[in-house]
Amino acid sequence: MNNPLVSIIIPVYNAEKYLEETILSAIAQTWTNKEIIIVDDGSVDNSLAIARQYENSWIKVFVQQNNGASAARNTGLREAKGDYIQFLDADDLLSVDKIANQFEFLEKNPGKLVVCSTIHFNDGEDYESSLPSPYEEVFLLSNDDPVHFLINLWGGFSENGSMIQPNAWLTPKNIIETAGLWNEEITVDDDGEFFCRVVLQSKGIVKSGGYNYYRKHNNRQSLSAQKSIADITSKLKAAVLKKRALLAGTNSFGAHVAIYKSLINIAADSYLKYPQIYNEAISELPKIKLNYQPAMGGPISNKLASIFGWRMIKLLKLYR
Repeated sequence: MNNPLVSIIIPVYNAEKYLEETILSAIAQTWTNKEIIIVDDGSVDNSLAIARQYENSWIKVFVQQNNGASAARNTGLREAKGDYIQFLDADDLLSVDKIANQFEFLEKNPGKLVVCSTIHFNDGEDYESSLPSPYEEVFLLSNDDPVHFLINLWGGFSENGSMIQPNAWLTPKNIIETAGLWNEEITVDDDGEFFCRVVLQSKGIVKSGGYNYYRKHNNRQSLSAQKSIADITSKLKAAVLKKRALLAGTNSFGAHVAIYKSLINIAADSYLKYPQIYNEAISELPKIKLNYQPAMGGPISNKLASIFGWRMIKLLKLYR
């Protein structure tokens, strides 16, 4: 049986509370031919000391100044010797059979990517008894057409879209080398922009078994939900890059719908608050007519937006 090396890349920044459990999750993988690459991104807690405790010939620890998760992942990619890449955030976990299960599909489908289900769990919950989100499962379908897969994921064919957390993928390294490294100028939706390029360089996507356990933290917003000027600027840059990448492969109406939704949501988040970002997002909108209202934060606000328009609701919220 083919037994290639899989590189598990763990970017770390101040993750002392969870890091040991994450490392043990990587060590426990039933796929035997693996290396674990831990990249400490300038942590100021005990993360580096924890990582050093596990350092050996196949668990390697690298240290860099704080440059962000994308830079840490790029360091990991440069150091990786494996033919396949498994990303793993420092507070998340994998089922023990995740990599082995996914490789069975990769072996039968050269040139494709493999994705598994994600179980979202609150910190402290028994994640192994939880189930994946039925909503997300609708979008995790094997597909020989990478363009169609992305349009469907981004809501081009239905009312809503979804996302895929980076740990869920197992990716041939040669596809990443063709697609390019993580964009270190993007801090929010960096994973969406990166895997957009990776998916488009593949021959398709295969859904496998195994689980990615994604830990939710109730004491803070997720990065994708944050709305500071830096966060929204990053989301806009990612959206524009994804637009260009997708339209390079298709000019379909579904692609324009998916892009429109992404950009109008950014426009809504920046309206009145960050005029320059708003104007740029509007200027990047595809020239289509679409009856779509960005979410306004609750059923009543959404209903009023459908009647009076989302800009009016944003204005009322600002001056109430």
